[in-house]
Amino acid sequence: MARSESSTEPIAAGASITPEEAYRALQGHPQWIVERDSIHRDFRLSSFAEAIDFIKRVALVAEALGHHPNIRLHEWCFVQLEVYSHLSGGLTGRDVGLAIAIDAMLEDGEPAHSSIDAPTA
Repeated sequence: MARSESSTEPIAAGASITPEEAYRALQGHPQWIVERDSIHRDFRLSSFAEAIDFIKRVALVAEALGHHPNIRLHEWCFVQLEVYSHLSGGLTGRDVGLAIAIDAMLEDGEPAHSSIDAPTA
């Protein structure tokens, strides 16, 4: 059962959610893009080594939560994270929780930049 537009009810971790519910839950995290069955965010790092370090940090967060994103490293400094619940084939509260946890990791000093930010030298 979907929550109403004005609901302030928290999203249960394993509960299936609509893209609209994910979008509302991530309003304070605008770099995450909500699609029909997944959420994703792109990063540009300053070096290949920094991109690998970033991936390792994401892995630690994912392991702690028991929920793992698809991670794509391309070119030499671009990382894309895609999150969805593999078993349900769509979005759940776990996906939103992982995105928010990754953002919290970034706030703790990770030097990653969203792809919409100005490129680093």
